[in-house]
Amino acid sequence: MDLCVPLKPTATMAFPDFVPVDSTRELHDWLVDNWWVVLVAGSVGVVGLATVVKFAGSPFYIHKDSALFQHGGWYILNGGTLYVDIWDLKPPLIYWLSAVLALFSFGNMALLHIYGIVTAVTAVSGGIIFVGLTTQRLTDDRFAALVAAGSMLLLTSLYTFPYAGIRPKYIAFLCGAGALYFAVEDRHLVSGVAAALAAGFWQLGGLLAFLVVAINGHRGGARGAGRTIVGGLAVTVLTVLPFVLTGRAIPLFVEVVLGPIYGVERYTLFGRLLSLIVELGPGVLLVPIAFAGYALVIRRDWRAYWWVPAGGGLYSLQIFLEFQGAIELVLLFVFLALGAGVLTAELSMPSRQSTLAGVLVVLILLSGLWSESPVVPGKDAVVDLQQQHDIPDYDELPPDPPNSPSMQEIYWEKQKPDNCHYRLGHKQKYFETVTGGSIHKTTCGQWPYDQEPLPWVLDALNPVS
Repeated sequence: MDLCVPLKPTATMAFPDFVPVDSTRELHDWLVDNWWVVLVAGSVGVVGLATVVKFAGSPFYIHKDSALFQHGGWYILNGGTLYVDIWDLKPPLIYWLSAVLALFSFGNMALLHIYGIVTAVTAVSGGIIFVGLTTQRLTDDRFAALVAAGSMLLLTSLYTFPYAGIRPKYIAFLCGAGALYFAVEDRHLVSGVAAALAAGFWQLGGLLAFLVVAINGHRGGARGAGRTIVGGLAVTVLTVLPFVLTGRAIPLFVEVVLGPIYGVERYTLFGRLLSLIVELGPGVLLVPIAFAGYALVIRRDWRAYWWVPAGGGLYSLQIFLEFQGAIELVLLFVFLALGAGVLTAELSMPSRQSTLAGVLVVLILLSGLWSESPVVPGKDAVVDLQQQHDIPDYDELPPDPPNSPSMQEIYWEKQKPDNCHYRLGHKQKYFETVTGGSIHKTTCGQWPYDQEPLPWVLDALNPVS
């Protein structure tokens, strides 16, 4: 998949002859010597193997969101219009990618699903590799690179869920992690392109895009920031221009910009913090590990590392904006993993580095059990406590239309729904409710206010209006 610039390894890839296990120090040194092989083989191997195992257990299972994206790609090729016949709040790039996959599936939805799974595995594996490469480039420590990449596995849904189909957050992870790598490589233009692609798959990638401009401005001055902005603007224009030229700019704005603003869920602070534990389990302990790394590198050389804790701090605020599952935290985990990596580099002594790596391996295993095992001591108690402090995401929502097919039925049967609201998610129901719309519409994307779009936007941007 050629969404971002191809990876260029810094060492010749050759599979090692053996793995010494006589001592912790020997294993540490072997990992350092063969870090590139371990990084690539480990990332692809873990994600690929987990996907094969999960797929074997539930062949051709497809999540309802993945069904929407993959069906949407097929639908667009067969007369459907994005944001008019298909209501969704995700940016358009996931549908364009799905349309390309659908083109080569020749109407075979099973083959399209396989393409979606392969795309998801490739994106996740590539993102993990980019995290490792960024850490190595930033710290010049190969062992730290492996620790950072491995820390991403504490987000268990990152490698246990690609079997259920394509999702935009996987691609945003790939391009976002790639943007950071190209930034520390001083490849400003490519970094801007990759960051804009991340935002084009998921709105929260936009925050990373601004951070990448700041990184390149810090490292390359005005010229570096300028080239980053040029790359980002090129992607933005190419993404938005087709909608402008076809008269669909208003539906794009209504669903991709206004939809997420209205869609912020209600929660209690304690309930939301408990949700973190429910979703991440022992993986939540990566947070103090990463913040310890932030503290050390800020004290030692904040000019070189400032953006790592800045990114971690900014994306930590995300849990108060959008958090419907662990995968929502994937960009936060990029910066948490980098924090674990820089902490490893700061420890410097192999024995201390190995100890931290061992702790993280234990946490990865425990997190996997927490996520996948039907019986985990203490988990039910945490879930019950979280539910006691939880509140409904939204006020009363309209019921689904009678006899509404599931997204899975729509996907496998290649239906062309009569209504544009066929995903029937809570956010779109709430949006239509508060804006006076209806989930029974045949077409979507209408401007929801009495005031014309341009005056409305100008008033919204005016802080004194």
